Amino acid sequence: MAPSGSDLRTIPLFRGFGSDALAELGELFTRMTVDDAAPLFEIGEPATALYLLTAGEVVLEHPDDEVFRLSPPALIGELGALTALPRSTRATVIAGSTVWTVPAARLQAYLAQHQERGVQFLVNLLGVVAEKIYRDQTRMSDMRQNLIRTQKELKRLRELVLDTVETPLSAPVHDTLDQLIANNRRVGYRVEPPPALAARLRLDGGTAEVTSLSRTQMTLRAPAPLPADATWCSGVLDLAGTEIPVSGTVTRAGDDRITVVLDLLIEANAAILEGYLTRVQLLDILV
Repeated sequence: MAPSGSDLRTIPLFRGFGSDALAELGELFTRMTVDDAAPLFEIGEPATALYLLTAGEVVLEHPDDEVFRLSPPALIGELGALTALPRSTRATVIAGSTVWTVPAARLQAYLAQHQERGVQFLVNLLGVVAEKIYRDQTRMSDMRQNLIRTQKELKRLRELVLDTVETPLSAPVHDTLDQLIANNRRVGYRVEPPPALAARLRLDGGTAEVTSLSRTQMTLRAPAPLPADATWCSGVLDLAGTEIPVSGTVTRAGDDRITVVLDLLIEANAAILEGYLTRVQLLDILV
């Protein structure tokens, strides 16, 4: 027994596939034994398989984020499995649901053997990703406008506190507003360097991976020996092949990560950093 062609026909990744192809694709899936007491997959878990919901419900959730309830037919975890990304959500199957699974390697092997279908699948995959990025851009634009309005109101409230008679609440309210305004400034926006544009910092003790970077700070991860908290450090920042000297103060230290607040860069090096940040940001933008 396998998922029917009607189950697969409405899945965007299989758009344009004929009945014979859908039937063969359905044979790749295996029905799972559903356990509603254990998650289908957990946050951070390696993604190696795709799941297909044909009856019942699957709940996707992430701490401090929205909860999504999926109805059939729904393909679950396909982008993570096809790109070997770790799971970003927890998936829970409701009792009585019907869920099928196929290892990503098995699906890829089938598409490699049927190259015409593989090309159609790739076109569909690119379409799905492009549509996702477009929707994300729309949501981010809305959030950016809300942030701008919020920032203006925070500044207005800060001025109001300064212009009114001082009370015991004046100083803490002003300082809180000031901190919120500083945190919301564009200069503090961070990017995560992708593997294709990896960033690293060469220190005296070795090389550390840059896991996030902005105009004013960066977060480093071992294996290089990392400076202790509240110390000053310097090194050479490698931005995907372009190097600039940097220095700064360690403000937060963990087991294998530190955050460094950067000292002011000279104009030429600041321009190089700005160019790199723009390149990384463009990976998230449809132009």
